[in-house]
Amino acid sequence: MIRVTNYRVGIIGTGFGARVHAPMMNLHNGFEVVAIASVRGNVDSARKLSGIDNIYTDWKAMLEQESLDLLVVASAVFAHEEMVQTAFAKGLHVLCEKPMALNAAETEDMIAARDQAGKWGFINHEFRFLPAQMKVKAMIENGDLGNVMHIRYAYTHTAYTPLTSKRRGWLGQKEDGGGLLNALGSHMIDSLHWWTNSSMKALNANLITHVPEYTDEEGNVEHRTADDAFQVIGSLQNNSTVMLDLISAARKASHTKRLEVFGDQGTLVMLDDTSLFASSGEQPFEEVSLDPGLTAPDTVSAAVASHYSSFRPMLDALHETLQTGQKHMTLADFENGQTTQKVLDAIRQSAREEKKVVLE
Repeated sequence: MIRVTNYRVGIIGTGFGARVHAPMMNLHNGFEVVAIASVRGNVDSARKLSGIDNIYTDWKAMLEQESLDLLVVASAVFAHEEMVQTAFAKGLHVLCEKPMALNAAETEDMIAARDQAGKWGFINHEFRFLPAQMKVKAMIENGDLGNVMHIRYAYTHTAYTPLTSKRRGWLGQKEDGGGLLNALGSHMIDSLHWWTNSSMKALNANLITHVPEYTDEEGNVEHRTADDAFQVIGSLQNNSTVMLDLISAARKASHTKRLEVFGDQGTLVMLDDTSLFASSGEQPFEEVSLDPGLTAPDTVSAAVASHYSSFRPMLDALHETLQTGQKHMTLADFENGQTTQKVLDAIRQSAREEKKVVLE
């Protein structure tokens, strides 16, 4: 019988890291969050959100002074490479938020540091573990749809009010890794690759900033350089064609997410990552039965509850991997992160040069 190991965790980042990573990990009997580092000095907020008293304002000091097994990097994207490389140099495993880095060149250095350290490196694509997304993968792999000819994936992020009423900070600056292509497009691309066991081969893309600036009550203007919408038309290595579309300056949506998969034997539709419908041939759509998923404890915050059904099984898979030394098949690793990063780079190049880009 394998003894359950309790892994000591440090977290860098007081947004999603404090709000979701910390409480989720402390609900798991295989992890213990012993410290959090705030990059911006949000000590009181971090302590309140996370429930962790041990808050650092210098992430390097945390790595020097704490005895850790795993580092969660949930900071701004521009800082990922240095934090990840430092963690590996300290002999720690790493769970890095998406996207992995600012560009593919940085991912190469991060993978090299991981290999030199002989440690695990994972990307937090927890949506893979949602019952609906798991079922999409199973149906495609089982051949239920036949040969997949085309995939259409649309995301309507109803964030018009936040975009026009408050500052975005680094999230609005492309040089810092901001933008919705990185924040949400990375999830979409990873899911697409994972579902199909393929990767993007060629694409044309458009990046848009619908709300390029915000003026506060004092007249201070925030100029935004990062995208808040995108469209991508492309093809996969397996020759399936793809359309990806996201808008965030939306006031209302009938569905937040809509995935359509068109095969030569059947069609699949997923709505909002919660419901799935399939048609065989030209038959009417029928709802597909899904695993019920996990229910969050009543004591957790709304933020934790909204991520519980994907985040908890991801942590189970992470813990199993660390325990056994065998990677769980659903976890996204650094190679997956690098493959996604190359697509993100190609999308930016296509939008910038207004031309088709073929990926190596």
